[in-house]
Amino acid sequence: MNMLKEKIKAEEVILVKKAFNKSLWKSLIIMPFILTVILLPIYFLIFFINLFIFHMDLDNLLSIYIISILGLVILNFLYGKIIINKRITNQKIYKITEDFSIQRKDKYTYTSDSASDSNYFRLFLINKDDQKKGIYISEEDYKKVKENEVITITYFEIVDISIKAVCNNQELKYTRFFSVKKWNLPI
Repeated sequence: MNMLKEKIKAEEVILVKKAFNKSLWKSLIIMPFILTVILLPIYFLIFFINLFIFHMDLDNLLSIYIISILGLVILNFLYGKIIINKRITNQKIYKITEDFSIQRKDKYTYTSDSASDSNYFRLFLINKDDQKKGIYISEEDYKKVKENEVITITYFEIVDISIKAVCNNQELKYTRFFSVKKWNLPI
């Protein structure tokens, strides 16, 4: 099987909306911090250009920066709440079952401020069209899978909510997507 694409069923709409809205509310809390860090170099560039080149008054620059970030966060939230939720409700997203090849396995440990460790097990995947995806899996499943094996994932497009993943005719216990915009494989 390469790729099977089918419209979501009416009974799946509630499940998808619930999962998507949960992540949307989380993004409302997390996104301002991420945007603040990402856009900080632009803020400093504008700050120093205005200060040294144009000798302009900088009283409102920080306010504009904060309002811009909050505006982007609210715009993203409203887009998800109105547009994406409407697509889900009208069953205009697809449930996709697709084969991916495991390109790389990765395990990393995050140590929090309280000195507790969290272990993460990731798979970097690629399909026949060179579309890249990444999933977190359980430690047990991480030990079972090998690079270059085929994994079949069923997920909802646009919202990237995984339903199930199967490798070697065994369903993986836990899967969750993560962003893989730019990752390089070792040669």
